[in-house]
Amino acid sequence: MQPFPTLFVDLDIVRSNISQMSSKAKKAGVELRPHFKTHQSKAIGEIFREFDVTGITVSSIKMAEYFLSDDWDDITIAFPANVLAHEYYNRIAKRISLKTLVLSEEVVKKLDEKLDAELGLYIEIDPDYGRSGIPVSDITRIRSLVNVIEESEHCYPAGFYCHAGHTYKSRSREEIEKKGRQVLQKLEALKSHFPKLPICYGDTPSCSTLEEFGPAEQISPGNFVFYDWMQVQIGSCSPNEIAVYMECPVIEKFADRNQVLIHGGAVHFSKDSVHIDDYQSFGEPMLKYLSEETYVKSLSQEHGIIQCSADVFDKLNIGETIQIFPIHSCLTADLMREYHTKEGQVLDHMNGIN
Repeated sequence: MQPFPTLFVDLDIVRSNISQMSSKAKKAGVELRPHFKTHQSKAIGEIFREFDVTGITVSSIKMAEYFLSDDWDDITIAFPANVLAHEYYNRIAKRISLKTLVLSEEVVKKLDEKLDAELGLYIEIDPDYGRSGIPVSDITRIRSLVNVIEESEHCYPAGFYCHAGHTYKSRSREEIEKKGRQVLQKLEALKSHFPKLPICYGDTPSCSTLEEFGPAEQISPGNFVFYDWMQVQIGSCSPNEIAVYMECPVIEKFADRNQVLIHGGAVHFSKDSVHIDDYQSFGEPMLKYLSEETYVKSLSQEHGIIQCSADVFDKLNIGETIQIFPIHSCLTADLMREYHTKEGQVLDHMNGIN
């Protein structure tokens, strides 16, 4: 029992989640290029090698360098290219197959002037999600960008990268599948114009619920390695597929309002939340399965308040701990910077390295 907030990982569930996604990819005839932004751990990355994963996706240059040091030699940085970082691209691309995303001809031209190593460029496609990328229907702009990449000296077109992030706003498995299929239909039209360029498609909700991926040759989900309570709420997974949980000390009890104070706040969980019925939850106690009335009601920097049903309140004791599923495991893992196992191991996290 730890005296401070601690993030635990169940490696059996991690391995099961990876196995399921790997099997799905093989059955669908697509390459699994998992996004490592969720776990950011060499130790957990090693498990993917058991399932013949060779190409990975990361969210930053620093993350690419971290996994490069563990002999991953085919890495996609799924973030728009940063011209100011050309020295980093050069250094990494001289050692491995490196790819990143682009949205404009200007960036390609400026990068090409500064590169002295080969860099693959995925054109980021916006499937009407609205975060980043070229609209999937703007074929003229996409074609012009493909031409500029092909004409560059140091870059080559790696294909198209599409993240259907709006699936996270779904509230059922059926809704996720519907949105995913709509995106894939739009990508079918794109594929008809560029049949030789691969499409990399990826978001955990779609990849967890769909069985076929249409025109996509690659998928790059990330959160599936751990899942979390948000994924349960939107229909991507079941609670028994969540591989991580926070264990937090019970500090005080307030009998007049059936609330418990825990050491576990926004600096541990993040401020992400989900709306369930008429309340907002910042974390789901594993005791939740005993009562629908128990949830993390609020977080400040170090404090957490759990609203309890009467029976759960009576079961919680000062000086003990409570286990809580995070709402968003990616952010919780990033904040906690290490993983504990039930066997007593402490696993690395990129941000835990001094």
